Order: sequence, then structure tokens, then C-alpha cells
Amino acid sequence: MTAGLTLLPVLCGCQTPGQPTGPTATTLRIPDHDAFLDNSLSLLRRYDLQPEYVDRTNGLIVTRPTTSGQWFEWWRVDSQGGYQTLESSLNTIQRTVTVNVEPLDGGVPAAADEPAAGQPAASPSLSASSAPADVASAPARYRVAVRVDKSRYSAPERQVTTASGALGIYSERLPTTEGLRTKGHTVQWVPLGRDPLLEAFLLKKLTALCPEAAAE
Repeated sequence: MTAGLTLLPVLCGCQTPGQPTGPTATTLRIPDHDAFLDNSLSLLRRYDLQPEYVDRTNGLIVTRPTTSGQWFEWWRVDSQGGYQTLESSLNTIQRTVTVNVEPLDGGVPAAADEPAAGQPAASPSLSASSAPADVASAPARYRVAVRVDKSRYSAPERQVTTASGALGIYSERLPTTEGLRTKGHTVQWVPLGRDPLLEAFLLKKLTALCPEAAAE
């Protein structure tokens, strides 16, 4: 009875999330690109999403495939919503997160307008002093995109006819339920598409790292 009551919050709103039709992204004004990447890496590690590949030059972060949390792992955030929590509890699900921080306008604030033909160039000191402070120091714009790919563990079911045989249920020594003795690597990860709920969750958290944000 207690277990059933515990699972009630998990089952509420248990509906398959639809696949996104486009990228999960937004535009941010980031004053310090390297600091933003450092904070993004810390954020991912905080949520048990360990980075596996980091390309600072191109603003790319890819996490290692991480087994998603089950219903009793209340502190995990990678299974967003009742359906995905139930799915991760009944199957072994892995998620891989890709964060791409792409510069817009060359990654630097727009340059001042050039003088028209025949007009003298403005004095550098005068241009700097006359330009609005918020324009002169405007942080560069970046497109921040988050993608989460899901996959499910798949292995052939084995015949278990004795108590001792249960010890080798994952071994190739046991035949499959069809009576076949497979050789070689039979375990695979089946792609399940993207996870829009976790994408939106992580993008919201990444946006909070930068105070100046504008929807794309």
C-alpha cells in the first residue's frame, strides 16, 4: 500500500511527450563567454550529467551517456514528468546532453557605422564619449541550444530453467527464449529520439546564468 501511494505522484500526468519540431534554443547576451561555459559545466555536473567532450573554441559541450534516475531517486532531474520517470523505472534509459553556444554577429558587438563618403572621420575620443554607454559595452549575442538524446537498453531474453541458471541470465551461455545461442555482442542501445522536457528544463537553467536574455 505504501509503495502504491509513493508511485501516485509519478503516475500523475503520465503522458508521452511529443517530439520537438525544431531546436530548443534562445539568444543570450553573454559578457564573458568562458565564464558562461564554466558555469554551464558546473550546472551539468550538479545534475549528474558529466561532460565527456568540451570544445571551448566552438562553444560545444557533450555529456557522457548517463543512466536516468528512477522513481525513488527524487534528487535526480533527468527524468522530467510522470511518463519519463515511469519509463526510466521500468527500463534502463540513457540520456546524452549537447549544449551549443554559437556566436551571433561574429560573437562581438556590432562595430560603429562608417562615415559617409566625403565626410571626415569622427575623432576616436569623441566617438567613444558620444556613444551611449549601454551600446558601447553591450555584451556579445550568442545562440544557446540544448539537445537531449534518449536511448533504451536492449538485450535478448534468456531461458532460466534452474536456480543456478539465474546467475548467468546476462551471459551468452544461456539460450534465448527462442532457443537460440547467440554469439558476439548482442546488447544494443535503441534510440528513442529527443527529450523536450529535459531540454526546456536545462535551457531555462542556462538562461538563468546570464542576466541579459532575449527570446530568439
